[in-house]
Amino acid sequence: MQQPLAEVFGFPIADESGRATRYRDNKLCPYNNIVSNCTKNSLDFPLGVCSLYYKDKPVIICPIRFREDWTMISDAAKFIFDEGANWTHVGEVRPQ
Repeated sequence: MQQPLAEVFGFPIADESGRATRYRDNKLCPYNNIVSNCTKNSLDFPLGVCSLYYKDKPVIICPIRFREDWTMISDAAKFIFDEGANWTHVGEVRPQ
């Protein structure tokens, strides 16, 4: 079995660009997290894994990853509401 990581801190693991390196070094999240840093699992030592490979295809495992460019939320609103409707999204609600 090959290693399962597809994206770490927002970039494919093979991406060695300056931007990808900066995000990894600083544990940043490019997907509109509430704060600039990745918070998955821990504030001090976040996992940083956005997606894993499953059957040779990347699969998103981080709920924050779905916020990229707000595409999923705006597509869902377009599907659900009439054109011109005002809408907003509700963030993740954690059990008490």
